[in-house]
Amino acid sequence: FCYRTMDGIIMMLPAPLQKLSTHHDYPGQRKAERIFQVILVVSGIIGFGVGFQTQQLSHAIFTVLGGAVLSALIVLPPWPCFRRHPINWQPVQEKTECGAAEEMKEEMKEKKEAKKEKKEEKREKKEDKKEEKKPEKKKAKKAE
Repeated sequence: FCYRTMDGIIMMLPAPLQKLSTHHDYPGQRKAERIFQVILVVSGIIGFGVGFQTQQLSHAIFTVLGGAVLSALIVLPPWPCFRRHPINWQPVQEKTECGAAEEMKEEMKEKKEAKKEKKEEKREKKEDKKEEKKPEKKKAKKAE
């Protein structure tokens, strides 16, 4: 729902503004989150100091709110520093009638068969080891 709403809002903008990017990439999101946290903590510390100095709680609250507004202005717009690592999407593949589904089924069958073969090989190895150990045990008992 939000995606459609955002597209509608973007379509209401003038044509030059519609071309602007409206997203942050993942490293940009991490960077924006860190900047947001640092600004809020610093404004909280400054707000506490101002409020303590003036003995007015409202001064402390307004200082923290000012920090929140400042951080919103810095972090919320998609500045170029938050879009340096664009996501490269895979190209769209042509759909064929059941072709992709059949290929996936074949791949799954091949994977299952490979797993079965590996399990059988492991069982055979275990059985071989057991058979090798049995005669050794009998020889050891006879020697005693």
